[in-house]
Amino acid sequence: MMSRECPLCQTAARAVFYACSAEPVHSTLLMPSREEALCFPRAPISLALCDHCGFIWNQDFQPGRHRYSVDCEESQGHSPLFTAWLEDLVARLVSRYALRDKTVLEIGCGKGEFLVALCAAGGNRGTGYDPAYVTDRVPLADTTALSFKPEFWQESCGLHDAEVIVCRHTLEHIPDVGAFIRSIRRAIGEQRETLLFFEVPDMLRVLEEGAFQDIYYEHCSYFSADSLAYLFRREGFEVLDLELDFHGQYLCLVAKPVPVPKVEPVPVGTSEIAGSVSRFTEQVADLTGLWRQRLQAYSAEGKSVVLWGGGSKAAAFLNRLDSAGAVQWVIDINPHKHHAFIPGAGQEVFGPESLLSQPADVIIIMNAVYRPEIQEWLNSRGLSPELLALGEQP
Repeated sequence: MMSRECPLCQTAARAVFYACSAEPVHSTLLMPSREEALCFPRAPISLALCDHCGFIWNQDFQPGRHRYSVDCEESQGHSPLFTAWLEDLVARLVSRYALRDKTVLEIGCGKGEFLVALCAAGGNRGTGYDPAYVTDRVPLADTTALSFKPEFWQESCGLHDAEVIVCRHTLEHIPDVGAFIRSIRRAIGEQRETLLFFEVPDMLRVLEEGAFQDIYYEHCSYFSADSLAYLFRREGFEVLDLELDFHGQYLCLVAKPVPVPKVEPVPVGTSEIAGSVSRFTEQVADLTGLWRQRLQAYSAEGKSVVLWGGGSKAAAFLNRLDSAGAVQWVIDINPHKHHAFIPGAGQEVFGPESLLSQPADVIIIMNAVYRPEIQEWLNSRGLSPELLALGEQP
């Protein structure tokens, strides 16, 4: 169990503001059978807010319960919308920070899409660490410029002479965030020109939208812009840029090392996130109540209901809401997820083409930003189900 002290600044936390009794400990691990999915281990989530720095974490998180491996399928690279955004992000980083002919280290590289794109766009060299990396998943334009290590990065691995350190959607999986950023700072040492790019989900959006589907066990650490910036400044970095990206859902931070401050910086204000926290539980209760009523009505009417998006959001939605089994299956365009089963809930994942032989009456999209892409796919095939999306009014 995590400490009751804030993992970022070691201040005692206030009371837990949001709790889930038993959630699957993995949401992206591919389940080979419905039976294994239904029997998958569960654990509680208890989110607490640090009044000092605004950091949020799961006090019930237990390290070591996960099985990060090639059986984890987190890639979003099969979506044209996501791929276009990723390519644009890479182009902006290369242009803004002159990331050309650099040596890049990516901590938590997933299947390697971002590192491959960054190296190709700037003529860079790269090394990626991730136990979920799958050899030959992503085509490599120049195999001599890239190497991947299917393991966790730790300080003893070194930085491979990196001039750029990338870490995307990994920090939220790390329980002791302060210690992790300190380990990177120690590894950098006196190399003052090293550039860091970190990307995490924006917790303030989650709180303001009551986005219960974005709370799951794998994510033990949650950041607002203020707490993310405070973490890096506290551990000896200057924040060069910090902005929202991907339709306001991700925080993107760029930083460089400076001498570690002798005096701890003044904490940022936490009133905004504290206000959102105070409203979150009520918002979630209202939203989940509405979704349960809707699912029950569909079930009573005999309508076939499917989810579109077979990742973490689907696991959270199904495990918290679908006790009646109204959702019959899940759609995902990533072929590596097909015929796997959602942890804890047990629905099978199929490709979109399954809708041609077995049309659905209702499709619930797990992320509203993909609605135009999904609507276009359905229109092109003459399908017209009722289409709803999380993040929009149910």
